[in-house]
Amino acid sequence: MKRESGFSLIELLVAIAILTIAVGATLSMLTQAVNTNQAVTMLADTQENLRASMNYMVRDIIQAGESIPQSGITIPNQGLTSIPPAAPPANNSAINRPGLDPTGVPTIQFFNTYTTLPAITPGGGLGYPASTPNPANPGAVLLSPTGTDIITVIYADNTLVDANNHTLNEFPIYLAKTGLNPAGCAAGNPAPAPAGTIAADGSQVTFDASCITINAGNTALQPGDLIMFQNAKGNAIETISAVNGQTVTFGPNDLFGFNASGAPSGTLPNLQGANSPGGPYPPTSATRIWMVTYYLDTKTNPLRPQLMRQVNFRLPQAVGDVLENLTISYDVSEQGAPPVKANQNVLVWPDTESQIRKVNLYLAARSENAYTPTKQYFRNNLATEINIRSLCFINQFR
Repeated sequence: MKRESGFSLIELLVAIAILTIAVGATLSMLTQAVNTNQAVTMLADTQENLRASMNYMVRDIIQAGESIPQSGITIPNQGLTSIPPAAPPANNSAINRPGLDPTGVPTIQFFNTYTTLPAITPGGGLGYPASTPNPANPGAVLLSPTGTDIITVIYADNTLVDANNHTLNEFPIYLAKTGLNPAGCAAGNPAPAPAGTIAADGSQVTFDASCITINAGNTALQPGDLIMFQNAKGNAIETISAVNGQTVTFGPNDLFGFNASGAPSGTLPNLQGANSPGGPYPPTSATRIWMVTYYLDTKTNPLRPQLMRQVNFRLPQAVGDVLENLTISYDVSEQGAPPVKANQNVLVWPDTESQIRKVNLYLAARSENAYTPTKQYFRNNLATEINIRSLCFINQFR
């Protein structure tokens, strides 16, 4: 009888076994490839968040103090003084500090010993606690027992350039004309004489349009901007509440507390000089100031903390995602040897903010999601040192 063609049961089982092994190996290799791709993507995203955050912070911090008086900008204060080596007395001032609220509402203040705003204001432990997902309780977070750090820097902004290439602080607001030269800043005028005005109570300033056009496109002055005024009597700072043509108004109840404070010292009216030529104010210049605060927002969404950058009291903007920690320390100059005291998280009298020469940043981040095979997060950190251009000079021969 002729044998029918086909596979025996044993042959079929062997073929199935070989196919299973081949498919299993292929799927294992595919799974490993998918997991590797996931790991690389997560690590890259974490590194990208760290670098983007650090780039923002370095860009602002390196400019701290640019075109700012070395002693800082005078703020409304009670005129209290201290006798060295005594620490500055409290209750000198009550100025609100940006940061820690995504709606821009003031929640903290600058130190009340201040009579001036320094180029850099530390905030060791003043931020929200660091947060990380709780591995034992999905959807919950673990908070650190201490707060993260915040930092506030100020520097001058000279981007307001009008069609005639004039800047805001190029000319005084008011300057009496000399001889037969015309008033104003028209091209060809050998002795520019701005004809702006400053209200005696400091509530309004009008700029001469021939010297500076303050509504120049995207760089125009706008409510919420800070203006520093300087003349031979000192300096002061005000918050713009309204802009109408060439006139800016500094109304009461600004978020900082600079305007109409009623403080006996550190206000724009304190810069008046009754005997100055041409008016109650000596020749006075105006400069726009940026105040930038960085803090870690672990409150809005504790599972996805963000690094926030807030300019003045505008709404904070996220510049880095899933950052778990922000630590900042400072190197300060000293009179004795060694000449620098390094890695100070909080300055202790007699050290002051004016002695800061370097800022040390540390950022820690994690991946946005847990790694599938291990259910764990990837973590990374980045640290750098910033020598501030306007503050890093140390005279070793003093």
